[in-house]
Amino acid sequence: MERRSLVESGDTRLDAPERAAGAREHGTGPAEPAPPAPPGYEGTPPEAGSARWWAQRAASAGRRRPRPGGLSSQRIVEAALDVLRDGGIDGLTLRCVAERLDTTIASLYRHIASRDELIALIADHVMGEIRLDRTGRGWRADIEALMRDFRRISLDQPLPPSARSRTGYGPNMLRVVDAALGLFLEAGLTADQAGYATITMLELMASDAILRVHRPQSSGGPTGSDGFGELLDGLPADQLTALRAAGGSYISANADDVFDHSMAIFLDGVASRVPRSG
Repeated sequence: MERRSLVESGDTRLDAPERAAGAREHGTGPAEPAPPAPPGYEGTPPEAGSARWWAQRAASAGRRRPRPGGLSSQRIVEAALDVLRDGGIDGLTLRCVAERLDTTIASLYRHIASRDELIALIADHVMGEIRLDRTGRGWRADIEALMRDFRRISLDQPLPPSARSRTGYGPNMLRVVDAALGLFLEAGLTADQAGYATITMLELMASDAILRVHRPQSSGGPTGSDGFGELLDGLPADQLTALRAAGGSYISANADDVFDHSMAIFLDGVASRVPRSG
């Protein structure tokens, strides 16, 4: 499985003064001056996780010579994941990460400029676990396998959906996008169709992550729809007639079943655009 380390993606920031630590720890303070931007990227500092931000990190990678066994973006992200698993997103601060590494916040600022940058690195890091193995059963089975493994990784990662970027430009996320585009192109879609299909796939995965917050993973258990029948009974009988007749699945479907049906509808739509041979 190919996977670029976060060290290979570069480190873009210089040491920050300790007096700015409190603000920048939460992503609100001023950023340190960025290194020279590649041609066409001059201007305001890029947003963490944006394509421009990743481009600047990649451009700076060759200028750094990390010490063997020294602090690195990879070690920082791994420590941050431990902090997330222990205390959740609210407990993720640069101070806690620094303590986990037995170092100072100022040392972290040689590698990341803010909490937002750390979250962007974490979000891409976990995408490196997605398997891109071929099934040998054609493009549809390969896309389904990719989507299921994408979902597995999303379920396991400690970042909540609200902290993830819908569009990722890090090396691990681009690896997934490239694989999906390649499968759709192999299926016979045009470049534009493959692009739209990949975007739709990613939107579906993002929606699934949000849905899991509000629906149980499997049947049973309390949900926000408890008491819905009582709610309908309190309305005039001639209102919401379709929901009364066929709304059972809409109210009670679990997240796993919704994902399976959504994926099938999506893949059926893609298949309808694949040219028929002969």
